Amino acid sequence: MTPKPVHDALCARALEGSTGALDWTDGKRRRVFFFVGGQLALVQSNLRSESPEKLGELDPSLSGPALVEAAGRARVLGALKEAGGELRWLPDAAAPKTEPVDLAAVVYEAGTRRPGISAWPKLAGAAGAWLSRQDMPQELRAYLVDLDGSRTLDELLSFAPGGPEAAERWIRIAFTMGAIIDTGIEASPYEVRSVKKRGAGANRAESVDDIAALIADGLGQKRPDTPVAGTTDAASVRSGPALRRIRDAPDFFAVLGVQWDGPTESMRRAYFTLARDLHPDRYALDSPEVREVAAELFDKIRAAWETLGDDTKREAYIKRVIHGEKTEDELAMEKVRAILGAEEDFKRALNDFHAGRLSAAHELFLKVSAAVPEEAEFSAYAGYTTFRMHINKDMATADAGAHLVREALERNERLDGAWVLWGQIQAARGDTTSARESFVKALRLKPSNPDAVREMKRLERDKGASEPAGGGLFNKLFGKK
Repeated sequence: MTPKPVHDALCARALEGSTGALDWTDGKRRRVFFFVGGQLALVQSNLRSESPEKLGELDPSLSGPALVEAAGRARVLGALKEAGGELRWLPDAAAPKTEPVDLAAVVYEAGTRRPGISAWPKLAGAAGAWLSRQDMPQELRAYLVDLDGSRTLDELLSFAPGGPEAAERWIRIAFTMGAIIDTGIEASPYEVRSVKKRGAGANRAESVDDIAALIADGLGQKRPDTPVAGTTDAASVRSGPALRRIRDAPDFFAVLGVQWDGPTESMRRAYFTLARDLHPDRYALDSPEVREVAAELFDKIRAAWETLGDDTKREAYIKRVIHGEKTEDELAMEKVRAILGAEEDFKRALNDFHAGRLSAAHELFLKVSAAVPEEAEFSAYAGYTTFRMHINKDMATADAGAHLVREALERNERLDGAWVLWGQIQAARGDTTSARESFVKALRLKPSNPDAVREMKRLERDKGASEPAGGGLFNKLFGKK
């Protein structure tokens, strides 16, 4: 399946009820998605194909709010198709205006993910808050919040309030958003059964108790002795230590009672045995407290299997929980925080630099360059200030600084500011021809660059009358050809 990083990121922010901006870039292409409390409040794009003007040309019947809405939907649909680019989350970033887009409806329309009709739907994590923000009947919302993966989609639709059509539509929408997952339990319908206990005596230590009785004992209750229709099922019983293990387990492997480096098959067997034994339907006639504890244990073993049953998720879980490695999300957030912090320090460094506080600027440029070494502009300024600080003291260090500037330009030739820095280095070395070429490149990239304009004027003043009449450099650069 083709990765859908933008799809996943958008849905995650909606489910988390986030406020901020998700910034997506791919070269010169850019889209920014502003969220307020999990709602998509505004989508901006620099793609002409997604502009209201272009959409109006394609469909002249669109105008006013309808055209704005169509542009927002087009931008989300376009983003959902992206498999590349870079994403950056800016928490608490405020939308400059409000043009809401129904993300759930657009994601569903895109049809990126849909469950089979035999799915076993379950509400994912805290997705109930997301459901509460959707426009649906209250009874249906309460019905979906109770989804626990114990029944197939067919069974759920048969008893859905308001009819199966609305329920199926919302289950599918929630599935595409990740608010509902497919537990994939392969089992027949559960029966409520009773288990006959063995009496006390010499063999008591070797006997096993049915789970409901153990739960009731732990709660200080007496379980009703009234038998329930059914037969004794040895697979539906567990010992007290197993119950305590699940409740007190430090990780998912302990929940299932397996070794973290054991085979997947042993984990699968442990899960399905526990899922069958702890399913809430088995405790329908017990007290509410017993049913609540049984549901708690059932949720724990199901959550464990959702991770351990998937090879990729299990490997990541072992790295994070067993070996203490940070997740990709945690590392990404650290990187985002480092970039944002470096950007603020870089602005301060530029202020010091332009104010003539070279030493203070140099320290900050070195700091931001070390924090985000892949940012060529940071490296260029760190190199230039190194050159300036050592030009008359330590030529080896000064040359190393100049090399950093040149290396930054090799990584990104479109840094007009870095071309100015390189030109100043060349001028300081007495190579005015190379310096002029560097300033020309800066001006071609950004004709309004004040530093490049200043340095060019300085070179022209130095050159003086040697320039042919009417052949000024600015005329050559920007005059008619």
